[in-house]
Order: sequence, then structure tokens, then C-alpha cells
Amino acid sequence: MREKWRNPLAFGLLAAVLSGCAGDKGDYPSLALRAFERGEAVPVPASPPPPIRPPSSSGQLADLIADAAAAEKAFLAAEGDAARLARAASGQSAESNARTAALVALADLDVQRARTALALAGIDSLAAEAATALAPDPAVMSAQSRIADVLAGQDATITRLWGVMGS
Repeated sequence: MREKWRNPLAFGLLAAVLSGCAGDKGDYPSLALRAFERGEAVPVPASPPPPIRPPSSSGQLADLIADAAAAEKAFLAAEGDAARLARAASGQSAESNARTAALVALADLDVQRARTALALAGIDSLAAEAATALAPDPAVMSAQSRIADVLAGQDATITRLWGVMGS
């Protein structure tokens, strides 16, 4: 049995393992009751801490809202003609000029819808940045909701006009 401990490598390894247990006491947290555990009032900071990153600039948001408004205005301007052409194409064959004109008008509406969707995607990006910075921005959330409603209305209009035109 004595021969086993004569191995210098085993002895060195045992010494290294045991020396880890005898280290410095270091700075450990106190186990004493803290103020809130004793029922005492804890001071609250006067203002919330600043966000990790600054929220998006109002200029970016204003530009995206303006883009969505311009797309909505163009959509509404083209909607009347598209509706008239869709009614004219109702019941027409796929090769008819009326159906071709209606398809072009619906494609134009879809372009304006895509512009609205692009603006909404930009606002979604600003909302995601604000959320990851732990600084939600009510203006971004409001614009996001309004433009999503506009986009849903545009989708409904395009769907309705496809129905008017018929398959």
C-alpha cells in the first residue's frame, strides 16, 4: 500500500486538488437580512434607467409615415378606376381587352399596397429595435397599428375587386 503513494504524479495531483479547498475566503455576499426582507422601505430610483440604445429618431418614423400616407393616397386615387375596370371585366373572357385593363389596374393597386407594406416593414423594424433596447416607443406602436389597418383595408379592397372581376 505504501508503494502507491510513492508515485510523484499521484501525490502532485492530490496536493493540487486539496489546495483548491483551502483557498482565500474572498468576498462573499452577506447572509444578513436585507432591508426589504426586514419590511423596511427600499429607495426607488427617481427616474428609470436610460435605454440600452437610444430609441429611433422621430425623423425616421416621420419619413416612414409619410411614405405610407403617399402610398395610401395613390391607392385611393387608383381604386375608383380599378373598380370600374373590374366591373367592366366581369364575365369577360381571359383574352378580352376589358379583362386585360382590369388586371393592369389591379396590378397598379398592388404596387401601391406594396409601398404601404414596405413602410410598415420599416416601422416594424423600428419597433423591434425599440423592444430589444428595452425602450418601447408609443409613437412607433401607434403608427404600426394605424398602417397595419390601412394595409388590411387595401388587402380587402384588392380581394373584393378580384371577386367583382370574377375568376
